[in-house]
Parts: sequence; C-alpha cells; structure tokens
Amino acid sequence: MLSRRAFRILLLAFVLLMGAAAGLMRSPYFAVRSVEVVGTRQVKSEEIQALTGIKPGVNIISLRADEVARAVAGHPWIKSIQLIRHLPGRVVLKVEERRPLFLVPYRTSFLEVAGDGVILAVRPDLTGQALPLITGLNIEREVRLGQRLPGEVVQDISRCLQGLPADFLAKVAEIHRDAAGEFTLYTLSGQQILLGRPVDLDRKLALVNGTLAELRAQGQVAATIDVRNGTEAVVRLKR
Repeated sequence: MLSRRAFRILLLAFVLLMGAAAGLMRSPYFAVRSVEVVGTRQVKSEEIQALTGIKPGVNIISLRADEVARAVAGHPWIKSIQLIRHLPGRVVLKVEERRPLFLVPYRTSFLEVAGDGVILAVRPDLTGQALPLITGLNIEREVRLGQRLPGEVVQDISRCLQGLPADFLAKVAEIHRDAAGEFTLYTLSGQQILLGRPVDLDRKLALVNGTLAELRAQGQVAATIDVRNGTEAVVRLKR
C-alpha cells in the first residue's frame, strides 16, 4: 500500500503530465500546416480532407486514427485509411481504395462491385467497361452505394475471380451461374471454363491455372477447360 507521501508525489506527477498534455493540445507549434493525401485515384484529396475534418490549424496531437477511420467508413471507394503524423505540423493520409472486380445487372443498369462485395458505382450501360459481367445473379432489392452485397454467391464469385492469374482475369468477359448453382466462365475470345458448383474452388482454380500454363508452354489454346470434378482438367483444344 502506498504511503501518503508517495501518493502525493504520484498525484503531483499526474497533474503535471495532464498540464503538459493540455499545453501541447493548445500550442500553435503543433498546429497542422499541411495535409497530404496519397494512394487515391477515384477519390479527390479535397473530399478526403472534408470527410476527416483535418485542415491547417487543427492540433496534430489531438488527431486520432480511429476517428479518422470512422469518418471515411461509409465511403464506397475507401477500403482503409492510415493517419501518419510528421511533427510538428505535417499530416499524411494514406488511403487504400477498393478496386472494381465485376459487374452485376441491376434493373436497367449495372452495379460495379469490389472484391469484398461493396457496391462502388451504378453504370447505365457497359460502354467502356472491361470488367467481367455476372449473369444468373438477380439483385431484386433496392441497393445503395457503399452497401455490401450479401450472400455466399457473391463471396464465391470474388474468390473465383481473385484466384485467376491477372493476365487471364483481364480476358474474362462473363461468369454465368445457372439454375443448378454451377459456374461457367467465358473469355473475350470465347473460351469456356466449367467450374461447376463453387466447392473446392481453390483446387479447381489451381487446375485451371496449371492447365493454362501448360497450354501456353505448348503454344496451344483451349476451347473448353472442364474442372467440375475437382480432380482433373478435361481440355478440348481450339481447332
């Protein structure tokens, strides 16, 4: 148990520390002089600053990373944000944006969706779009930007696309989900990849990737790659 003298010393130290902290919070020396936003392509720097409320004159010591993260949490394009202080008065906001992964028909338009299922934008048509189109997935409810599309089907689609080689992913034009819940990929050149039901996707995608690499090395092109059984790839070559 602390003696009375020790207690008084600790209390005095606490009061002095609190006073010093309050002084730092009011000191013009620690006023923000510049704010730099990095990592953005879709979101303007001015929009980030407006959302976070960080501007010249704000005390840099008073800024909290969790509050900054909450301030941008509802923005569809912002996946994460990092607050970096450079004392005495420079702030860097490092932003990681979501990237669109696929398109889903929605009423008379199309939803642009990120890999985590978040809706990024609504497109009136497919003009200028190079993303895979998901067919056989019906979105009936009203949706909004920033909303995450629910369900295992969306997660399976994301896993499927993200498991493909980047060069091949750029060639995927469509993923169709039929009434039995089986997936089929179609490329821009008309190649067909039969995945079947979204089970053992990692194994099936590994088969697809290995088959594509082997065909590439042999200078051959497949018309169809069937990995529905999950144990081997059945290939029909283009003639």
